[in-house]
Amino acid sequence: MVRYQESLTPSWTFHLALLVVIPMGFGMLAPINIVAGYVAAFAFYALALLGFVVFAPRIVVTESHLRAGRATIERSLLGDATIVEKDERNIALTDARSWKVLRAWIPRGLSVVVNDPNDPTPNWYLSTRKPEKLQAALREN
Repeated sequence: MVRYQESLTPSWTFHLALLVVIPMGFGMLAPINIVAGYVAAFAFYALALLGFVVFAPRIVVTESHLRAGRATIERSLLGDATIVEKDERNIALTDARSWKVLRAWIPRGLSVVVNDPNDPTPNWYLSTRKPEKLQAALREN
């Protein structure tokens, strides 16, 4: 049973910034054929948008596991989860051994301690728009 899930897709402002690929796509093929320029422009935008949405990492908390991006860990191996605010993020990201699901457009996150003696990863840092809800989902038994 899923207790929490979130997809780390870009914000609407990123989608506006992505509009810059339209004139780039147009400019590549318009000198050859104006129709091909228009087709390329909107095809490049659609492909870029699709890539950022379809391949966005997901955070999923179930009764037994936490999955963040490509990694999965049993919840029984997790310790404290601490909310990381925007101004604290750089400090939380200093340990190179940490598993990170980091998205620059999401300023807040959650740092979760890993209590597995066989795992060299001391903690996971997860970018999340709703750190309070994710923290609560991890605390539930």
